Amino acid sequence: MAILIDVDKDEATPKKYGVSAMPTLVIADAKEKALITQVGAPFSTAEEALKWFDDIGTALKDVEKIEAELAKDSKNVDLSLKLADTYAKLSRHADAAKLLDAVLAGLAKDDKRVNDVKLKLADALLKGELDNERGIELCKELTKTFLESKDERAMESVHGVMMGHWQKGEYKEAREALLGCVAAFPKHARVIEYRVFAAYLLFQAGDKAGAIKETKAVIEAGPADHEWVKQAKQLLEELEKEGK
Repeated sequence: MAILIDVDKDEATPKKYGVSAMPTLVIADAKEKALITQVGAPFSTAEEALKWFDDIGTALKDVEKIEAELAKDSKNVDLSLKLADTYAKLSRHADAAKLLDAVLAGLAKDDKRVNDVKLKLADALLKGELDNERGIELCKELTKTFLESKDERAMESVHGVMMGHWQKGEYKEAREALLGCVAAFPKHARVIEYRVFAAYLLFQAGDKAGAIKETKAVIEAGPADHEWVKQAKQLLEELEKEGK
């Protein structure tokens, strides 16, 4: 059962679950014990929401079983990565990062799994706000490596690079990082999303006209029913209202 809490009318419930940012999704058991606390909606469509809840349900059922298996075979890398992925689904980012750090320390430098582990570790560090600086540096390292090897995982790691520049007000650099990856992987599923981000970063850098032009280009290219094209339409409305 889903319950929407109006934090302006109910201050006790958010305080009980340590909620300080909106939106926050809390999944609790019958005794009102928090099982999952997810800051920000990890989905943008109804279909993605259903998949997210299905994944959470599976993770809640599997986590203790995987922990028990790993306790009996602590050096099993594949099992460790499976548990780290399960922790990530449950927003247990600190647990995931600790486990991934241990895995990374035990892998040979030429192990093909190293970069995948680093990518998962960066994700945990950033999403859990455990060590943003290290997470961003890992993303920079990985993006460079992935681009050199023409590996599409650059489209994942570059998000951390972008956020690092954005947080410092380095909008030009954030934009260049995104567009560099978009140019390298023009058919990737995140291309439209990153083009919308790039347009907004152009506005942040002071070029409103350029931002409007790029946003219109995203909308015209479509497809109209794409979630990020819809986001572009909203952005265009905001940009055109800005300064009026």
